[in-house]
Amino acid sequence: MISSDKGLRLLKEFVDRTADIGSSAELDALVKEYSGLLDREGCGKEHRELLDAAAELAGRLVQHKEICHSLPHSGHELSEEEKRENSLVQTLLDKNLFTYHFQPIVRADNGEIYAYEALMRAEGMEGITPFHILKYAELSGRLGEVEQYTFMNILGLVNAGKDAFFGKPVFINSMPNVRTAAESNAEIERMLSQRMSSVVIEMVESSEYNDNELNIIKEKYSALGIPIAIDDYGTGYSNISNLLRYTPNFVKIDRSLLSGIEHSPNKKHFVREIIDFCHENKIKALAEGVESSEELRTVILLGADLIQGFYTARPVPEVIEEIPYEIRAEIRAHRQELENGKRLKIYTAEKGEHISLERLERESYSCVQIGQGFRDGCVTVSGVPHHDTGIHIIVSDGFAGEIVLDNARLSNLVGRPCLDTGSGSSVRITLVGSSVMRGGGIRVPEDSSLMTTGDGSLDIKLGGADYYGIGCDLDSRHGRLDFGQDGTVTVSASSHAGVCIGSGLGGEINVGRGRYVFDLSGSSSIGIGAFRGRTDIDILGCDFEFSGSGAYGTGIGSTEGDASVHIIYSSIKVNLDGQLVSGIGTLYGRNADIHIESANISTVMNADRVTVLGSLYGDSDICIERSSVKISADGTKALAFGGSHGSTKLSLTDIDLTAKLSTTLDACTLADRGDISTKGGRYRITVNGRQQDSI
Repeated sequence: MISSDKGLRLLKEFVDRTADIGSSAELDALVKEYSGLLDREGCGKEHRELLDAAAELAGRLVQHKEICHSLPHSGHELSEEEKRENSLVQTLLDKNLFTYHFQPIVRADNGEIYAYEALMRAEGMEGITPFHILKYAELSGRLGEVEQYTFMNILGLVNAGKDAFFGKPVFINSMPNVRTAAESNAEIERMLSQRMSSVVIEMVESSEYNDNELNIIKEKYSALGIPIAIDDYGTGYSNISNLLRYTPNFVKIDRSLLSGIEHSPNKKHFVREIIDFCHENKIKALAEGVESSEELRTVILLGADLIQGFYTARPVPEVIEEIPYEIRAEIRAHRQELENGKRLKIYTAEKGEHISLERLERESYSCVQIGQGFRDGCVTVSGVPHHDTGIHIIVSDGFAGEIVLDNARLSNLVGRPCLDTGSGSSVRITLVGSSVMRGGGIRVPEDSSLMTTGDGSLDIKLGGADYYGIGCDLDSRHGRLDFGQDGTVTVSASSHAGVCIGSGLGGEINVGRGRYVFDLSGSSSIGIGAFRGRTDIDILGCDFEFSGSGAYGTGIGSTEGDASVHIIYSSIKVNLDGQLVSGIGTLYGRNADIHIESANISTVMNADRVTVLGSLYGDSDICIERSSVKISADGTKALAFGGSHGSTKLSLTDIDLTAKLSTTLDACTLADRGDISTKGGRYRITVNGRQQDSI
């Protein structure tokens, strides 16, 4: 009974104190304080229910106070038009008829979509904009419902499926000083906790939050692991000290600072100061409301991390996966200008044109664009032997045609492709003479394809960055790659990690002809294949030589993904030094499926753990027919076939095998005897100096 009396006194004290509350944040703090006091006094469920009821009533009163302080129409009658608008908004709120458009937020380094902002709409209600919704919701004391619907509707869309936004986060506009019903708030927090990596909470900077209110907001989202973005920075109370109070993850620089910025030194200076401050404090700077090419160029040169605006992409009801290729190419050009201090000058090729790189260089061009205004046909790009140019090629989305490289010597910044094919393109490259690419190779996105022909050679010299020769970057899949040239493709690189032909996440590779010479050094390197994804490789009638050194290496196959490799009528030489290496197969993939027929295989492998053919840590299915196989492997745990984990199935028919191994495993394979099949052939196997005549 004592605790019950104390509980009632605490509840009365709470109600009395709410009379002086001026904001929702202050009320939240007061509720938290008295909830703790009731717990300490051992009060029961009925006291908590009374506290919740009193808090909800106080919340309505606080919201009414806030409205009375801010309403432009307070004390005025609504006009007939305003009454019509108000009626539509009340219907919208009564029935939760909100819809949303989504505007991409793009990266300022490559134009890829980084995230989407969800923007409130009232479809079918003529003349009703977000401004009207907020205005009449405020007039009627229903802002809390707008906040509630915003979160629950958008989070419902996010939770609908992991691919709804292509794996990108969604920026959700919030009014954190607006109180929602207790049960709704709990549900919102539950939904947020499930999708913490999929959302960013966006709120307007305001000095109207005192430090206590702001700390409550920050603690709430920090506890949930949700990033915060400050909207409209540069208006109202904006200043650096106020920004320090928020310590957000993103700052959205307001449109008012960006409009006409290319002609305003003062705006440039102010925006540069904001961006520099953001970078010094590990905050991403987002330029919002970019509406022209010159505004885009200016904010990229000033160092903005992200771009949003009508120029890059308008808000649309259906989420788009990428912005137009031409805009992406423009963003990359501006970024390159930032990095090398020279503006990219683009030459637009015409269908059937024969382009002289030497002439373009004299005219200060640094880029050739192919496919702008036409979607097929042939363009020839020719150079002079031994004369390097600072020119690279970009191919427009959807181009399906031929590019002849005739002694073309191309170059780009390290890590940037010398030939960048657009989305949905199908490009045939014909090699004539000796062409060279420096800094980067050929990018082929997942939805595109590349075919090589001709009797010329291509020498790709990659710089000191994570690299790919022909394929795509280490975070992506590449499109279909078909190699049918008769000449030599050479790739050399010395860097942290990379792949000569392939990508990070894999794709289909068909090597039909030609000679390939790859020389790599770095922590992790792959000749043909993928890093983390599955790779499917067919090699027919080619000559392949790969030398690699570093911690991890794979000649043909994958590092972490499954590998399916089919080799016929080819000569394959793989020399690898490192810690963990696989000649043909995979290191950590679950399965290596290898079929070799009528081929000449020669390997020299030196590493702590080695599998010459198969999966080092997974299952191996290896079939070799009518082939010559020479194996030299030296390592603590070195094996010729399969790995030390998983099962190994080995079928050898009419092969000439010479194997020399030095290994603590004291065997050339750990496959079960019942999983080994040999038919015909010759076997000369030496393990730790001891000869054996069979596997």
